[in-house]
Amino acid sequence: MKIIDIKSALIGYNLTLRIVTDKGVDGYAQVEENRSFLNLKPVVEFYKNMLIGCDPTDVENCMRRIRRVGAFKPWGKVVSTIEMALWDIAGKEAGVPVYKLLGGKVRDKVRVYCSMYATDKLPYPKATTPEERAENILALNEMAGFTIVKSPVAFHNQSFARKADELGFAYDSYLPDPPARHMDNANGSMLTEKGLNYLINYVATIKERVGDKVGIAFDCGPGLYPNDAYKFAKAVEPYNVMWLEDLITGDYTPYNMAKSYRDITIHTTTNIHTGEQIYLRQNYKELIETEAVNVVGPDPADVGGIAELKWIAEYANLHGIHMAPHGIFDGVFGMAALMHVTATMPNNFIAFEFPEAHPEWWYDIVDGIPNDYFKDGHVKVWDKPGLGVEFIIPKAEKYLLPEDKDFFL
Repeated sequence: MKIIDIKSALIGYNLTLRIVTDKGVDGYAQVEENRSFLNLKPVVEFYKNMLIGCDPTDVENCMRRIRRVGAFKPWGKVVSTIEMALWDIAGKEAGVPVYKLLGGKVRDKVRVYCSMYATDKLPYPKATTPEERAENILALNEMAGFTIVKSPVAFHNQSFARKADELGFAYDSYLPDPPARHMDNANGSMLTEKGLNYLINYVATIKERVGDKVGIAFDCGPGLYPNDAYKFAKAVEPYNVMWLEDLITGDYTPYNMAKSYRDITIHTTTNIHTGEQIYLRQNYKELIETEAVNVVGPDPADVGGIAELKWIAEYANLHGIHMAPHGIFDGVFGMAALMHVTATMPNNFIAFEFPEAHPEWWYDIVDGIPNDYFKDGHVKVWDKPGLGVEFIIPKAEKYLLPEDKDFFL
């Protein structure tokens, strides 16, 4: 079997890849959604030229050709997506689900957690106050059985970020518009006492209203100044949060700041989490070996793929570090990829972030996902070959842009 083409098409908000083979066994995967970087087609072409003629079932051989010429996102997004599509082909050709090729599953269902971004079906679709967030968390538990929910806080909370200077929460209005991306966070503004107290009260209010019925994590990306981050982590110790995520760094930060994270982690009982933007296991090495955080959250659509994620999980387990993989923007194919790899992880696995399909019609243009796959905050592991998700081509074609009309041909 040989790769004869790699095609890409923008379907909804995800650039979607199709690896075409000479045997008619194709692999699909979605690039992590990010509307700021939709034009990644030239990057796909760059890697395509390195893979034409290769056997896609020799996944590692293919990845050795492109992995080393990748980088932190957006480049790593394309490398990661190619890897997942290769596993899709390998599983289909072998007639087994991808988890079998990763060593076999150790659990029949995997816990997922929910991030509070797509909240249109919740009591407060545009929640900004901690009281509204708390009601949404309880609703997610009641409606879908989620036992872990992640809420934005600090500069990850748009209402806080946009008014930080106006309300006296920070000493410098250093945020771009929109905030939360492309920032050198560790050298950012110092929080005022008022700002720090606001964040502490925000967490306290949510936890007091929700209680211990739902585990609550807080996403702090794009991060705080390290000393503010330390004060915040210490102050919320009594509330036993699941974790504080991206406390210093955040999405699109092309480094990991392991020493700064460790300085906080060793001085607080609050679980510290990071890693969604990191590319390759080598860039996790210092975080894991120095036990700089308590939880790492690689995203298979950024880290280099699902095998990379599995390697990191095994190494983290040796150092007593938990896994809570990121994945909110990975789409339906990304959800399948996360399901397969987390089904094979050791006992340091907590839950993976449940990917939303944007727009929702994505669920109407694919087949293979069982009707009962999601229940009580868990995804049931299915057994179809490959990733187990296939396009319903007549339906999917309707959403192709004019320039992508040959995607399925």
